[in-house]
Amino acid sequence: MCCRVHSVSNSMSGGNAQTIVQAQYATLVQQAQVRPSCIPRMQPAPPDGFVDRELIRARLDALTDGLGARTSAQVVVITGAPGVGKSGVVLYWVAERSADFPGGVFYVDMSPRGELHPSDTAGVLEAFIGLLGIPRDELPAGVLALGSYFRSLTSHAPCLVVLDGVVNAAQVPPLLPGHPASLVLVTSRQLLGRLRAALPSRPVYVPVDGLDDAACAELFRYAADATGAEQPGDGELLRAVIPAFGGLPLAARIAGARAADPLDGGLDALARQLTGRRSLLEALAMPDEPSADDAAFEVTAVFEVSYRALDAPAARVFRALGLNPTPEFADELVDALAGGAEQGARIRRTLLDGSLLERRLQGRCRMNRLVHEYARELAQSAPTPDGGVDEATEVGSTLAAWYLWRAAAAEHLVSKRWRIGAVFTEPDLLSEVFSSEEEALDAVEADRENAVAVAGLALRAQRYGQVCELVEALRGVFFRRKHHTLWVEVCGLGVEAATRRLELPTPPADALLVSARMHYELAFAHFDQGGDPVAAARHYEAAREAARRARHARTESTALEGLGLVALAQDRPEAAADLFGQAIDALGDLDHARGRALLTYHRGRAASAAGHHEEAAGLLVAARRQFADLPTPDRYNEARTLTRHAESALAAGHPDQAVTLLTEALDLFQGRGAPKEEADARLLRGDAHVAQSATEEAREDWQMALNAYTGIGSLRAAEARARLAGPERRGGAGT
Repeated sequence: MCCRVHSVSNSMSGGNAQTIVQAQYATLVQQAQVRPSCIPRMQPAPPDGFVDRELIRARLDALTDGLGARTSAQVVVITGAPGVGKSGVVLYWVAERSADFPGGVFYVDMSPRGELHPSDTAGVLEAFIGLLGIPRDELPAGVLALGSYFRSLTSHAPCLVVLDGVVNAAQVPPLLPGHPASLVLVTSRQLLGRLRAALPSRPVYVPVDGLDDAACAELFRYAADATGAEQPGDGELLRAVIPAFGGLPLAARIAGARAADPLDGGLDALARQLTGRRSLLEALAMPDEPSADDAAFEVTAVFEVSYRALDAPAARVFRALGLNPTPEFADELVDALAGGAEQGARIRRTLLDGSLLERRLQGRCRMNRLVHEYARELAQSAPTPDGGVDEATEVGSTLAAWYLWRAAAAEHLVSKRWRIGAVFTEPDLLSEVFSSEEEALDAVEADRENAVAVAGLALRAQRYGQVCELVEALRGVFFRRKHHTLWVEVCGLGVEAATRRLELPTPPADALLVSARMHYELAFAHFDQGGDPVAAARHYEAAREAARRARHARTESTALEGLGLVALAQDRPEAAADLFGQAIDALGDLDHARGRALLTYHRGRAASAAGHHEEAAGLLVAARRQFADLPTPDRYNEARTLTRHAESALAAGHPDQAVTLLTEALDLFQGRGAPKEEADARLLRGDAHVAQSATEEAREDWQMALNAYTGIGSLRAAEARARLAGPERRGGAGT
């Protein structure tokens, strides 16, 4: 995995200071030719004890060796039945050849929530681009712009992209990297025939069949930790059980792990169990000539033998993990389901040793999809105790509570904003979950698919309050890491949940306010994404109306602020100024010093955008003073206010004043983890120097800005380069 580079967000209490026109973004990206600051190496670990597949690996080797002569990325589709080992052969090959791709290795599960819920390609692109170290507030909106950006970022060196579990052909084309010597490996249960027409060059199809008996036996022995020297009768017994594997490497591993336990009778007992019963689906009517898909299901007997060997606590955790929305999860989830870290570690080791779990990444485990589906079926069919709650419902509630608590702990570290959720009433306990912001954001980001899916399950289970709390809790990680596609999805679930609460025969007392907060969260997500200001304005209006009816001044003011930011982004500064003024009036006597400071800052921005530079100067001076006078002075926003003031001064023809303001801003930015904002200030100060005919000073600032932009992979590096290429600059360039 590569390093992480984070820009300090342009966060306001109701939106962000995004200034890029998104409709023009794709063209801008293609011209900028930004080099990423990180090289991802995100492939999961390959399976242990890999056997056979020499022909497939040789085919991939030959294709890779010929990539240098290509004009576009080569797409290879690895197809086969569930559990046949498509992902395994790809990951094993990637581990051997990843060094051939200096541009990095990208990996993603394209259907983490199952085939009925394929991943949105825009969300995948957001994750890929974020891993390249690009400032996340520069992410464009929409799959076309994101795809263009990704191609630009990956045009410098050959990349390897692994798209695991693709469901439909439309998921693939936007994810092609830009360098023509790149390789895209697609695994799918489907043939994806329509992919041919959607790609710039013909894809290569490589089928994966089941293992033959010799390979199954080799993998079985490896999993059983055998020496290879057969004991009397072992060969005959092994030949008897091999048909139960269905040619699937997963089944051979699980059976080998089971046979390795002498307390369970070894291979002899395993043979009796597998050959003396019919699997669950074998009991159904099967066709005369079973297909590869049928073989995949025949291994239920192997799963059943291994499952029945688990003790009661391990069996319950195994079933519960089947109800997790995706097959991948954190070690801490196993601990929570087991009732403690010590018991969780024991159960996790039991499941790993039995090949019922796989270790893909440090601190995270994964179930093979077939095992996950089997565990889910067990949980859903578990008997309900007399007068009790069925297991699936109980586990579903536990999972939702666990993901909510973790997300709330991260949000508590990331932001001190006002929230309505009851989960935030225990700040001391939330503070104990993670040791740092970075740890918290990394942990919740890794489980973002699980958390959003859990919100959907909670909505279907009519746990509406829990859905709304999840929306608030997830805001921090989605805002900081810019996974807008999932962010908008979960906020939409929150709006639906809040609406249903309002429609209850006896709505809760806070139903109107919760509705206002959910509309506000969805508006904020839309606006931060930058692609749909109309949708943002619609939900800000809904939040404003609900807050007014609920008589909640703070939320009404925040919604008005959001509407003002939308107007400012739409180049309507006069309307924005009026809305910011209304937002201040809505606060009344409420003690909200930081909110008032932000609104004053926004009014200064609006005045500057309208050309009222004298008025802007007065407002920005007042805002800077308000930030400085907070109980804990907000030096970061002081520096941003000074930068805006300098921008307005330069536009008004006062470069000397702009230089003074920017010098002070740069002093405040020092040591605050704001490399992009600091570079913006240097770029602007260079413009101010040029307006004073101080060319050498300007070039020094522009060069330092270029170095900083290049270091974080910012698009603005192109602007600094252009200034350095032509020393004549007219004053007034904005940030």
